[in-house]
Amino acid sequence: MTVSFRTRLFVMATLIVAVVLTVVLVLGWQSLLRNEVERLEDRLCLEARRVATQPQMALDPARLEADLRLRLRLGPADALVLRLEPGGERPPLLSADAQGLDTAALAWQPERRLGAPPPAGGEGPPEFDRPPPRPGPDERAGGPPGQRAGPPPPPRGRCELAAMALQGADGRAARYTTPRSRAVLAHSLAPMKADMQADLQRALQLLVPLALALTALGAWLLASLTMRPVNRLRTAMQGVTRLALDQRLASAGEDREFKDLIAAYNTMLARLDASFQQATRFSADAAHELKTPLTILQGRLEQALHRSSDAATQAGLTDMLDEVGRLAAITRKLLLLSQADAGQLALHRVSVDLAEQLDTLVADARMLVTDQTVSSSVEPGLQTRGDALLLRQLFNNLLSNALRYGRPGGWIAVSGRRQAAGVEVVFANATAPLDATQRSRFFNRFHRGDGAHNRAVDGHGLGLSLSREIARAHGGDLTLQASPGDEVRLRLWLPHGR
Repeated sequence: MTVSFRTRLFVMATLIVAVVLTVVLVLGWQSLLRNEVERLEDRLCLEARRVATQPQMALDPARLEADLRLRLRLGPADALVLRLEPGGERPPLLSADAQGLDTAALAWQPERRLGAPPPAGGEGPPEFDRPPPRPGPDERAGGPPGQRAGPPPPPRGRCELAAMALQGADGRAARYTTPRSRAVLAHSLAPMKADMQADLQRALQLLVPLALALTALGAWLLASLTMRPVNRLRTAMQGVTRLALDQRLASAGEDREFKDLIAAYNTMLARLDASFQQATRFSADAAHELKTPLTILQGRLEQALHRSSDAATQAGLTDMLDEVGRLAAITRKLLLLSQADAGQLALHRVSVDLAEQLDTLVADARMLVTDQTVSSSVEPGLQTRGDALLLRQLFNNLLSNALRYGRPGGWIAVSGRRQAAGVEVVFANATAPLDATQRSRFFNRFHRGDGAHNRAVDGHGLGLSLSREIARAHGGDLTLQASPGDEVRLRLWLPHGR
């Protein structure tokens, strides 16, 4: 199956856009995941600092763990690692998921310093590398107690990060250390990834159909825009005929690549025009040059035939006269063909009764044939406007071709009928089997069937090609229709004319 160039452009553009969107989606997902992981690390550091700097929160472990799950947006089944070492004589606080976990063996990254913790019960942004608040002037001067700025800030700590595995998934851990306590807080990335995937799926349910529709529309517009100059060139090229080979395509306003293509096409058209004109002039000049000497030679031979009384001499002169007649007929047909090629075939248009001409030719054919059956089915009153002499020559060529190359004992059928826009005439006859190669060369000039290359079968191989040119000069056409191998059907169509 042949696929159009526009369709291939559409498919390629769609694939390119789909690949680009896929790459952008993958890279965007990775970037978003990386940013979310960094935000998670910041929250873990923040919460670890809050737990480490407010050891009184360890008095109620269940409340502390519930508060952390709420702040970190974890479900009851999600793993949460909490290890708090308050310092002094108090024992460390361990969550259920931290039992048996050696947090000291994790590959902790270089420290990240945090400033003072946020107010109790509040949550604020992490304060990385922010220096502790400087004491006010009353504090430095030891002023009255009522004018002091407040208690001194807690000591600064440092936050370290590490990657770990929890419940078979990647996780992140934060360890916040102060001079008096240490807190380790970690949980899995699975809940965060699940939330992100759910959000992405909801977004894609709306965006994917829209993206597909926009991609298809954009690809089709791109293909149409790409094909627009090609279509202009195609339309211009279709307007170039053998009668208008002097036309050239304009390249103004076209892209550089199409300008090169138009220049190459115009160059080819110029060479073709020159060759066609040369061949046409040669045929016309040769026909004109041969016409006069052949006429003189025919006249001299006729005179010599009348003057001669020797039977053998008369027979030789008669054969020579027949050959000269054949050459004169070929010359006349070549002249007509050259005029048709140049678009200079003069037509004396009058109203022509095609039915009358066909009936006359069929009646003459019935008197000439002895071993073939000639039938006719022509509607009366078939009219057209054209050159009566050329149309009679056309019908005579087609009927003579059927008589000459028809199978002995075969049949010949001529039919004519009126159509909405013109007249259809079909010449059909039985013949020896013809293959596809022979049928493809039916209208070639000087082509004759394999059985017609002997002198016993009259003909020049120009009748069908001349008949088609006459039909085209009248605005019609002559075509070879599909038929069984032992049958030939030639369809002539002519417009009604005005």
